[in-house]
Amino acid sequence: MASFNTFTRVCPETGVVPFLFIAVAAALDHCRGALCVDPIMPKRKNTYNQEVGDTKKLKRTTLLAESAPAIPDNWTQGISLLIYKDRKAKASSKVLGLDLDGTVITPSSGRVFPVDANDWKLISPRIPDILKRFADEGYAIVIMSNQGGLEKMQDKKIPEFKTRFEAVLSKIGVPIRAYFAISNDVNRKPRIGMWQALEADNDGIEIDRKVSIYCGDAAGRVAKGKIKQDHSHCDRLFAENLGVLFKTPEELWKEGERVDSTYPLLFNPKEFQDIAFSTSSPVPPPLKDFPSKGAVLILMIGYPASGKSTFCNNHLTQLGYVIISRDVLKDMKKCVARCEQLLKAGSSVVVDNINVTAASREPFLKITKSLGVPAFACVMQTSLDHCRHNEMFRQLTDKNHSKIGSIVFNQMKKHYQTPTKNEGFEEIFDVPFVPDLRFDPQRSLYFQYLLEK
Repeated sequence: MASFNTFTRVCPETGVVPFLFIAVAAALDHCRGALCVDPIMPKRKNTYNQEVGDTKKLKRTTLLAESAPAIPDNWTQGISLLIYKDRKAKASSKVLGLDLDGTVITPSSGRVFPVDANDWKLISPRIPDILKRFADEGYAIVIMSNQGGLEKMQDKKIPEFKTRFEAVLSKIGVPIRAYFAISNDVNRKPRIGMWQALEADNDGIEIDRKVSIYCGDAAGRVAKGKIKQDHSHCDRLFAENLGVLFKTPEELWKEGERVDSTYPLLFNPKEFQDIAFSTSSPVPPPLKDFPSKGAVLILMIGYPASGKSTFCNNHLTQLGYVIISRDVLKDMKKCVARCEQLLKAGSSVVVDNINVTAASREPFLKITKSLGVPAFACVMQTSLDHCRHNEMFRQLTDKNHSKIGSIVFNQMKKHYQTPTKNEGFEEIFDVPFVPDLRFDPQRSLYFQYLLEK
């Protein structure tokens, strides 16, 4: 039998998943037998930041004495990053970053998604010449693309994707590096994990963002004539987070009708930066005196991730309020019973639940009416889209956080009922969102665009 080598590829810093690559000698082409080696895959560590950092040269382990020439493999795969590095691609301080689908290629079938590895064509025939010109000017050409569809059924989808991408590179004919985000974590645009991975593996050359460019079709453009509205802002926001020049495919390839108008963003974290480190107390003055004067009930009202718990823990507990939360007691009936117990004992209570409907507030207000205890509402002034941003920040920075999906937010928006005094409140206060980011090592991430639109 002809000899063969098995190579183990490991990158401990990035959490790259080990895999087996079998190089078969040319003599095997004439053999009729089948050769199969089953890889043993270790458990993956579930930590988001393993994907950003150096991608070291992979180890080679020869299992047999006789060896055949290695088949070049330009791919490495981690928990959430699929990386391609052409051996001829040179590192540079100048980067031309590109999205892939809708920017460089599109399905030749005319469908939204490719039907197989051969279903693609270049967006423009000018692409090879334009990219060669950038390469000649010293730019590193780097694809950075969201490919969440590869996360499931990887054994089937990823080989097909690799085949398609390598065919695209052959057509372009320019050395290219590529990063593909296959999970919804710090690497998915508009978050900048893919760019950080490039910076960490750029042969020690610092990338100059002021002269670098990113081009993508997800630019948040409105519909115009037969041109459909962009599905998101993620490419434009990716460039904004990085501080690099952004171009649409029409601008870069100098082909097709340009659309410059964009639909508005619903939340801009950068505009919020000035007030995020405020040290002033957001507690309404009348509520500061109550615990010392007697029992009082406060109902917090707001969407998940609106800042209710931060407000309660950082401000109300210091004033003597006792917090009741369904997250802790796990049952609404227990919350109501505990509230009544504390109010009867003369304690001031704050109910840290969402309380977005009149029906959810009613059991607590019945208690205050029967006991003659004043009730106040504190309504968080955090928009739904700001809450979605906060929720994504939690997902990215807290591995133990239970994800809250868009469906939950949309349902709460649908059923939200603004509180009124007729329900039994003596006063209703608006409370601004004031995060506590002074000592958070991830605070720079908070002020980046985290959502795709």
